[in-house]
Amino acid sequence: MKNITDMKKIFFATALLISANAIGQDFHLSQYDASVQYLNPALTGIYFKEKTDYRINANYRQQWRALTSNPYTTFSGAYDMKYKDKYGIGAFLINNRSGVGNFNTLSFLASGAYRIADDENGPHNLTVGLQMGLFYKSFDPNKFTYDNQYSESADGFDVSIPSGESFSKTGIVRFDANLGAFYKYIDESKDYSPFLGFSVFHITKPNESFTSYKSKMPMHFILHGGCDVKVNDNLKLIPTVLYMNQSKAYDLNFGLSGWYRIKDTDAEVMLGLNYRWKDAIIIQAGYKQDQHIFRISYDVNTSYLNAFSGGKGGLEFSLILCGKKGEPLFKPVSRIN
Repeated sequence: MKNITDMKKIFFATALLISANAIGQDFHLSQYDASVQYLNPALTGIYFKEKTDYRINANYRQQWRALTSNPYTTFSGAYDMKYKDKYGIGAFLINNRSGVGNFNTLSFLASGAYRIADDENGPHNLTVGLQMGLFYKSFDPNKFTYDNQYSESADGFDVSIPSGESFSKTGIVRFDANLGAFYKYIDESKDYSPFLGFSVFHITKPNESFTSYKSKMPMHFILHGGCDVKVNDNLKLIPTVLYMNQSKAYDLNFGLSGWYRIKDTDAEVMLGLNYRWKDAIIIQAGYKQDQHIFRISYDVNTSYLNAFSGGKGGLEFSLILCGKKGEPLFKPVSRIN
């Protein structure tokens, strides 16, 4: 039989993760600025000075592998584009699977944004956005073990024994909607461009209960800001801050990233460091070629769960592809004869 103390530690840590996911915030991304529609609907199809007509992006995150053989995973994919001069339209899909029981949330929402003010008439840029769509929540009751499946002969739980439990509903579909606003100051004569955004998710407070008991999803508030600071022609620094609040849970994230343009090329390299308050230190690195960006990050856990995770947190990847209408997404590589 496994060491009982070790089993208790694993059980305790896993229980904490499940309960935090159930009553805490929506699942988060460390590279939150790489999935703009999941951050703020007002950023849909809005590219400011970037020479871009459309954008494709994807994120993948895996965490808590040190605590469970079935780690938490999050995948998102999105597409957005300019529409005429003042509009942006798009859609995104995000799927999150949370460890034991295969608790799964799949969301698909369409997004739209409108530019109230833009830099063609001055340095002030203000946009608002709206998202509407559906989410599907489900779990697999066969992935759990139950009291009457404990067997002394099996020296533990025997999943071949009938659980004696029945579930009338293991999946639900609900309507959801989100709002957002975003402001950015852009003056080409200045070496700085501050920005600030605010968004509210789940404004419909959908019922997320699997039973007859109603459990309304609490609204999720996000405040994010920062400043693009041009140090010289090759180096740009971006300090950022993110605050999220949902019900009684909150998330505070401070960060600083630097983008350095490689001499005589269109390529840039990026290094960044973030601190998620009382949770993790996030190390980031990235590479930008033309308008395409690939980033990787790793969370080093600093919370009380460090005793169980050994400091191991989440590994995350993001990819952003930007293009112009009528042009190939990737520039052809010139050959030397």
